[in-house]
Amino acid sequence: MKQFAGLVFLCIVSFSCILGNADSSLISDLCKHCDDPKLCLSTIKARPESGEFAATTNQIEIIAISVASADASATSAYIKEKLSHEDIQPATEATFEDCQKNYQDAVEQLDDSISAMLANAHADVDVWLHAAISAIESCGNELESHGRNDGELSKRNEVFLKLCKNALVINKILT
Repeated sequence: MKQFAGLVFLCIVSFSCILGNADSSLISDLCKHCDDPKLCLSTIKARPESGEFAATTNQIEIIAISVASADASATSAYIKEKLSHEDIQPATEATFEDCQKNYQDAVEQLDDSISAMLANAHADVDVWLHAAISAIESCGNELESHGRNDGELSKRNEVFLKLCKNALVINKILT
């Protein structure tokens, strides 16, 4: 009986490894087409649902979009924390408030992208992802044009844009 239980356990572990490799392979195949394949691969694989949920390209795209959304939410929280400082200059405060609004818009647009993805409306996903990119590019332009360079926010903008562009590439592969 112990041998049978050991054999069943070994089969389950082997089967899980095979499925995990299949998911990893599918993720790798999609990410290799992105501008930043390493970022794509690491961020998608880091999500707990990538192992159990990522059986299709559509599911991987949903994960890619949700990674970008989580990043936007974290950046929004970062901006909110910066705005809470009492010694913030009025011009800097106005720039950060605009960026905060842009990030909130981006989160909503990414949520709309996921809804469109669930409806298999790839053209709409493309529109919403481009809208989110545009919102954050506006934040970056605002930072540059007013000389309010916040290195951390600039870096966060760059990562967010890469995450959205990775999701866009995956969407284009699906259409």
